[in-house]
Amino acid sequence: MTDKLQEMCDLVQAHVYRGQFSLTDGQTTEWYVNGRALMLRSDFSSFAGQRITELLNDDVRCVGGPATAAIPVVAAVVHQSPLPRSGFYVRAEAKGHGLLNQIEGNLASEVAIVDDTCATGGSLLRCIEAVERAGSTVRQVVCVFDHDHGGDRIRELGYDYGYVLRLEDGVPQLPVDL
Repeated sequence: MTDKLQEMCDLVQAHVYRGQFSLTDGQTTEWYVNGRALMLRSDFSSFAGQRITELLNDDVRCVGGPATAAIPVVAAVVHQSPLPRSGFYVRAEAKGHGLLNQIEGNLASEVAIVDDTCATGGSLLRCIEAVERAGSTVRQVVCVFDHDHGGDRIRELGYDYGYVLRLEDGVPQLPVDL
């Protein structure tokens, strides 16, 4: 493991909390990674953005994800990408004012969905459904953190799924291709 990877794993470990935590879909977990705090750090955001751009197919030029957790992930990917890429985010429901949009930004016909964490896949699936209802094709799904094989559900539904780091029982595990 390179020094940078070890540094990032140590940083992640410092942002893992133990206790009883509720997930978006109502399930509980005994640990929680504060991905939002990590993605709002320049060092980790640069690392995650660069790694996600390496995982994305070159022909995927648009990335987006569920508000609010995916917004800094989308920004990191758009900023770190050596290719021109645009971004968008998906609200849980359409706004009640302005343009009344559920999807904000630059939605394209083919997209990748990104997020900070995939624990059960529920938030990602709601986002994917909204994007597909809008007429786009989801080519890939990539998360910063895979929470105890949370992406298995996404894969089972036929989506190309990847992640930057898997956390098993709150401990960062590196993907085999690093």
